[in-house]
Amino acid sequence: MRGIPEREFTLAQFLPGRDFACQSLWRDGQLVLIKTFERLSYVVRGSAASSVSSLAALMKMVYEPRVVEVCKAAIRQLDRRASGVFCVDLKESADGTPCVTEINAGRFSMSTNVYDLTGRYNMALAYLQLARKTFEVPPETYDVVEDHYMVRDLDGPPRVLTADALFDRILDATGEVTSSGGGRSSPKRRRTSHGRLQSAHA
Repeated sequence: MRGIPEREFTLAQFLPGRDFACQSLWRDGQLVLIKTFERLSYVVRGSAASSVSSLAALMKMVYEPRVVEVCKAAIRQLDRRASGVFCVDLKESADGTPCVTEINAGRFSMSTNVYDLTGRYNMALAYLQLARKTFEVPPETYDVVEDHYMVRDLDGPPRVLTADALFDRILDATGEVTSSGGGRSSPKRRRTSHGRLQSAHA
């Protein structure tokens, strides 16, 4: 490809499974706060030969304790007294094992909006409070709320939405959904011929 000889490449395990991201805060080797999401689609997908990117166009907050355990183990291997923010990317192997593909230490994720605006704690605020020694480490460090999404593209600011709001104002192209009354109706869902849930705003 592009005249690059094969000897310039390194073989690596193919990871065909789900794509996760994990952001965590640490203090002196103690985990303070951790959140996870799954990438469902990618921004400017055609720009990469692999069709995969760390920049998600659609992501979903998920509860995945096995992903958290892999991230914690990896960070502790790097630094037994880790402090600050650590962002980890993971991809599942063919048997579903989460494998670390990248670790960024000392900076927040480009998807920090979804970490800050979902769950009980705002991670950026918690980071500042940690620096000022005013943040109390919660009993449960895995802060997770499911059914929240972040949508983004090049043409507008990112938006964090609940699962119901994600389908708001999506029109059914078949025209088979009818409004329940005047004014702005609530989202309706029906089964398509393929068995999928389809939502609409009439």
